[in-house]
Amino acid sequence: MNLSLRRGLVPLLVAAALIAVLPLQAQTKGGLAHRVLANGLEVFVVENHAVPLATVSVAFRGGAVAHTQETAGLFHLYEHMLFTANEKYPNQAAFTGALNRMGVANWNGSTGTEYINYYITVPSDKLGEGVEFWSWAVKKPLFDEEKLANEKNVVLNEIQGYHNDPDQIMENAFESRIFASYPWRKNIDGPDRIIQGATVAQLEAMKAQFYVPRNMALFVAGDVKPEAAFALAEKWFGDWKGGAAPLVAEPPQGAYPAGVRILYPDEDFYEGVAQVQFRWRGPDVLRQTKDTYTSDVFLFLLSSPVGRFKQDLMEKVPGLYDPEYINFSYPTSRDGGSFYFSTYLVLDDPAKDGPTLDRVAALEKAVKEEFALIAKDPAAYFGASELAKAKAKLIDQNLLSTEVASSYATDVLTFWWAVATTDYFTGYEANCSKVGFDDIKALIQAYLSTANSATAVRLRSDFHASEPGMAEAEKASGYVEVGPDNAFWWQR
Repeated sequence: MNLSLRRGLVPLLVAAALIAVLPLQAQTKGGLAHRVLANGLEVFVVENHAVPLATVSVAFRGGAVAHTQETAGLFHLYEHMLFTANEKYPNQAAFTGALNRMGVANWNGSTGTEYINYYITVPSDKLGEGVEFWSWAVKKPLFDEEKLANEKNVVLNEIQGYHNDPDQIMENAFESRIFASYPWRKNIDGPDRIIQGATVAQLEAMKAQFYVPRNMALFVAGDVKPEAAFALAEKWFGDWKGGAAPLVAEPPQGAYPAGVRILYPDEDFYEGVAQVQFRWRGPDVLRQTKDTYTSDVFLFLLSSPVGRFKQDLMEKVPGLYDPEYINFSYPTSRDGGSFYFSTYLVLDDPAKDGPTLDRVAALEKAVKEEFALIAKDPAAYFGASELAKAKAKLIDQNLLSTEVASSYATDVLTFWWAVATTDYFTGYEANCSKVGFDDIKALIQAYLSTANSATAVRLRSDFHASEPGMAEAEKASGYVEVGPDNAFWWQR
């Protein structure tokens, strides 16, 4: 089982179509068929007969975005428990035996920021057994104290590694401060104490609230016929009862607090460089939908290593590592959307190059000045041909993501269904094509010109300790040193 961040799942497909609810009758478009059962469960079928295999995946909206301060980490624990027992397969041996009998080629489950999903890949003549298999797992799981105790230990081992991962230390140190109101919605695992104290009653309550048909989608992909898959979905899931879909990501994350600056001295970081990241609070996909696909076009305009944005920064800011490592991104989020700028500064000789934090401040000033220059006249800054090229790249990448049936279902469609709706995805090309330079100007003015930004710096601890005046510069500039002892929200 994977503890998956999922934020980078489809890192550049980060815009939305106007949100609409899919109609109740079956829909077919470009090899994708869709139907909604009477109980609210959505079924998606991706037909591709290239190989005699079928992937059956189930997904639920939830994960970190649905955490409270008291339940952080329980979605991950529930994911593990779903693999242990249910009314048809009452123990691990029976569960594994069923996988073997079906000839399962690939199987897993993961807990992410926006959703939880489980999948198996079976020979296509075993499709009916595969759909039935997941129906027992999600409808009739069995939880008992002994199995729970065992899985707690497994999960604790997983998350302890996560807590010691330098990348996650950096990420959580930043996000626990910029999302100060609800930081647990950005952290998949939660503190050890919540896992240690978890009860069967809590898992049953989670099942009643989140593991219901109106909060689930079934994805069937590969060597399948839509009508056969829909019939199997009706047979094995049609009688499933449950309440309303739960409300997640409410109330929304707020604006960033002013003056967030962190510095992470990392003994295992690359020698000779400092990673620098600036963030701004961005749009949430269901709240500021139009701005999300404007964001996509904008980030593609900035992405070319020979484009004006990166070349201007390389010229104006001494000591940047390489234009290929200047990145601007916007990962689509239901809650807590953010714009990310990141790059690397070469650390050679502070006596010659100047203090590192002064260089970070100069870089931040240059980036903001470049945004202001773009907002003044984006058409003149980029040119019409670059706008057309950015849109074409977005559309091509969107199409490329549909090429492999199994990943199209378990990654791409699942992501968009969970974060927004699948109309969000299928209407992507049309909405990207509408973005103009006036939209880009308005986006910069709304999110990047006046809102609070946040800064993070990561560098080797030995360089940090040896640079003269570093401690005084940190204090004067309002930086907070972070590490494994104060990165996560529950440590604060």
